Amino acid sequence: MKRFFILVMILVSTVIMQQEISAQKNSETVPPGIGSTLLTPGYVILGSGDTVTGKLRWSMKYVENNPVEIKFVADNGNSRSFNAANIKGFGNEVQVFLENDQVPVSVDMEHYVSLPSMKKGVPVFYHRLIGGKLTVYQNRSAIIIGSSELKEVSRFDGIRFTFTPGEGLSIGPSYRTDYKIIKARSRFSSYYVSKDNGLLEKVDKDDYDSHLKNLFGDCQAITDEITKNPSLTKFKNFMVLTEVYNKLCGN
Repeated sequence: MKRFFILVMILVSTVIMQQEISAQKNSETVPPGIGSTLLTPGYVILGSGDTVTGKLRWSMKYVENNPVEIKFVADNGNSRSFNAANIKGFGNEVQVFLENDQVPVSVDMEHYVSLPSMKKGVPVFYHRLIGGKLTVYQNRSAIIIGSSELKEVSRFDGIRFTFTPGEGLSIGPSYRTDYKIIKARSRFSSYYVSKDNGLLEKVDKDDYDSHLKNLFGDCQAITDEITKNPSLTKFKNFMVLTEVYNKLCGN
C-alpha cells in the first residue's frame, strides 16, 4: 500500500506539472517553484561558500512542502546528492517547451536557500523570490490568487520609480524588472519574509496591514512614495513595494 501510494503521488505531481507547463506554452514565464524532474543547468553553493555549476534535478522529497534534496552532476562529471543540511543553496534554470518544439527553452533562473523550516526547524530549501534588506521567499502552500485581481494593478508614477503593466518596474536609470516576473511572483496569498537576515515571518493577505509599519516604516523614501501612490500599500502591490524599498533603502 505504501509503494502504491507513493506511485500515485508521483503520477499526480507529474500530471500537475505537465498541465502547468502546457498552460504556459508560447509564454516566457511559468509559475514559480515548480520542481525540476529532469536534469537542468544550475548550481550549488557548498557549505564552504564555493559555487559549483553543473546540472541538477529535484529528488521530490519535501518537508512542509519545501524541497530538501537535489541530485547534482557537476561540469566535471562528478555526481552526488545534496540535502539542505549539506549546502547553503542551489539554483536551477526554468525550462519550458514551446509549441511544436521538442527542445526546451530556458527562461529564468530560480534560487533556493537552505533555512530552518517554520514548524519543525529542520533544514529545507526556500525559494527566494526577492533578495535584499527585505528578502521574500515563496510559501509553496499558499493559495493562488486569481488572475482577475492581478489585472487590477495599474500604472504607478512614483517619485523615483515607475511601474507599468506590460512593461515592468523601473527604479532610477539602471534598475528594471520585467512585468511578467512581477506578475508571476504576485499570484500568492502569503509569503515568508526576512528583514535584515532575521527570522522568517509569514506575511498573509488577510493580515498584511499589520506588517506594513514593521516592514517599510523605517524608510522615509518609501513613506514619500506611498504618499504619492497610496494604493502601493495594497497586498497585490507587495512585490513592487518590496523591490522599491530594497533599491531605495537597502544597503
